[in-house]
Amino acid sequence: MTVLAVLFLWISAVLGTKTAIYTDLPCKFSLAAWNVSRHNDNSTGVPLVLGQTGAVADGASYEVTSTYASYPYNTYPTLSLSNGSMRAYRASGTWLTNATAVVSGGPLTWYTSAVFDRDPARIYTAHGHDLRLAAYGVADRWYLCPFSGTLAQTSVVFNVSRASSVKEDFDSRRCWKVRLHLVPVRSGESYFEFCGEAAD
Repeated sequence: MTVLAVLFLWISAVLGTKTAIYTDLPCKFSLAAWNVSRHNDNSTGVPLVLGQTGAVADGASYEVTSTYASYPYNTYPTLSLSNGSMRAYRASGTWLTNATAVVSGGPLTWYTSAVFDRDPARIYTAHGHDLRLAAYGVADRWYLCPFSGTLAQTSVVFNVSRASSVKEDFDSRRCWKVRLHLVPVRSGESYFEFCGEAAD
């Protein structure tokens, strides 16, 4: 075999194992957290919703991504991924809510305002055939953490190892690692048939 043939086979093998990355998806979805170290009751994980942070200022409000079990309301039943930003929609289809730029050690939060525009954070992508959520190209640094306080919820945190116990209202030792799955809102269709195929 020639050197050129060996090089071609090596490049083909590397390209063949490359994970698909999407900045846009043609479908609406919800988020679910798959526990990577414990048993899961279904194939996608526990459902996530936009919970309350208690922060409301100047006609704007902030939400935090929490488990439905800890915040049993689903005001924003569908999400979308557009040009690297995540959008949240009310049941009426109204879109006034964008995901903010998540920081290491901080929760995945959202900003809502009918009055003030705010540029959406364009840092989110969907990775792989099973469409895992990534921030800054990283899909394996998501955690669920129980927060304390008056609005105690179990919320999604990015890169919990960088959390400051003084700054945040959670104990990083009580967090567990998860994968965030994008779950199509239509039932009976696979990720690939509904989301990934049209994105290719």
